[in-house]
Amino acid sequence: MVPVIRTVATARKHRRSLWKELQTMELRLRSICFVDCTIVLGHSWGSIVGVRMMQLRPGLFAAYVGTGQVASWKESVDMQFELLQEKVQREDHQTSIKQFNDIGNPDPTNAQQYFTFSKGPRAAMAPSDQAWLQSLRDRASTLMAGDRHNFQNVLDGMDFSSKQVLSDQMRTNLRATADKIDTAFFVIQGREDVVTPTKAAIDYCEHVESPHRYCNEIPDSGHFAFMTTPAAFLSELTDKVRPVAIVRGA
Repeated sequence: MVPVIRTVATARKHRRSLWKELQTMELRLRSICFVDCTIVLGHSWGSIVGVRMMQLRPGLFAAYVGTGQVASWKESVDMQFELLQEKVQREDHQTSIKQFNDIGNPDPTNAQQYFTFSKGPRAAMAPSDQAWLQSLRDRASTLMAGDRHNFQNVLDGMDFSSKQVLSDQMRTNLRATADKIDTAFFVIQGREDVVTPTKAAIDYCEHVESPHRYCNEIPDSGHFAFMTTPAAFLSELTDKVRPVAIVRGA
């Protein structure tokens, strides 16, 4: 069984209880699966949480798998800025070109600046990501009609958590703070990920010191590779992750 850590909706004052909650989840999984260790899959913001779990209690986990893997906020800001600047230049969008020229070099500590210039990354995302996100939007009205209360809770939770974790995201530099992981470490990244840029993720993976390390890119996929290319992603899990995890007690 692979628990997936994605977005944690928790206020700052509750962060100290996060590890207790995750440890409780681990113990429940052990009782269900009758195994000593599990594999944790961290996606996007959840990859920051997942890596921290590995640092705190590596003995509880047979392997960590990151996808949409975060490396550092600064690297993401710099790479997204460069990508989007090149895009508006190709399209000769003069207003946007001026905006980027006025910024010059992006300031990773300036959230307002980042969210101003990064409004257009969806258009630069992998086609598979764009199609998947559109499918969610197409289903939204149906889901809202079916269970308006719960669907609104999901939306509110996403909005709440994104605001609460922003300061942590902006401080993230895993190359500096998580360069040694004492369990098997895997990064399976969509090759065209522009949200958590692939180059930064793979560079971080190759920098990590681990008993077993594996870094790979899935072609024709982006930030949501595990959703848009499920067969290729599952193949990586079964062929690369599972054998190592079994040896380590999963």
